[in-house]
Amino acid sequence: MKTKKCKHCQEEIAKSAKRCPKCGGKLGIPGWVKALIIVVIIFGCIIGGISSCSNAVNDAVEDTKNSYKDINGKTSFKINETFQNKYEKITMTEVNTNVTDYDEYFGPKDDNKIIALKFEIENIDDDNDELYVSSMSFNAYADGVAADSYIYGSDEYNDLSATVGKGKKAVGYVLYEVPKNAQKITVEYNADFWTDGTTIEFIVQ
Repeated sequence: MKTKKCKHCQEEIAKSAKRCPKCGGKLGIPGWVKALIIVVIIFGCIIGGISSCSNAVNDAVEDTKNSYKDINGKTSFKINETFQNKYEKITMTEVNTNVTDYDEYFGPKDDNKIIALKFEIENIDDDNDELYVSSMSFNAYADGVAADSYIYGSDEYNDLSATVGKGKKAVGYVLYEVPKNAQKITVEYNADFWTDGTTIEFIVQ
C-alpha cells in the first residue's frame, strides 16, 4: 500500500487518506496544488470566456458542497437520528450524561461531570475503500463554551477512532468533561474536510 507522511504528526499513513487515523488531522489538497488549480482556472477563463467559466466553477463548487450536506437538509440531530451525506452515515446511539465509574484519581474537576456519547459511523462512499474516523473530529460545547475531551482509559468506552472499509461500520465513544449545571450540551462534527464549511451538531442535552 502506498503511503505518505501526515503533515500534522508526521506518521506514515495511506496515501489516499482524507484524515489522519493517528491524529485526526485533515489532509486536504496542499496549498500549492490549490494555487495551481486557481491559476489554471483563471487562464482557462481568459481563453474560454469569463462568464461561461465562472458559471462552471460556481457549479462545481456548489456540487462539492452539496455532496457533504445531509441528504434531507438537516443540520441538527438528536439521539438515534442519522446524518447522511454522499460519503457517510453518522448516528449518536447512546448518551450517558453522568458517567460515575471513573477512577477516583482521574475524576472530573469540582463542579464538573463526565459525559459519554456512543456513535455509529458507516462508510457509504462508492469510490472510497477507506473512511478514516477520529474522535478528534468531534467537538463538544456546554452552553456555547468548548468542552475538554476526557480520556477514560477503559475498554468499556472504546475510542471511536478507526479505519472503516466500504460498506462497513465503526462503533465507539467520545467523552467530555462539562459543568454539572450546563443547560445545553452539543457535539459538532465537520463533514467537509475541504472547506470546514459543513458543520452539523448532535443535541446531547
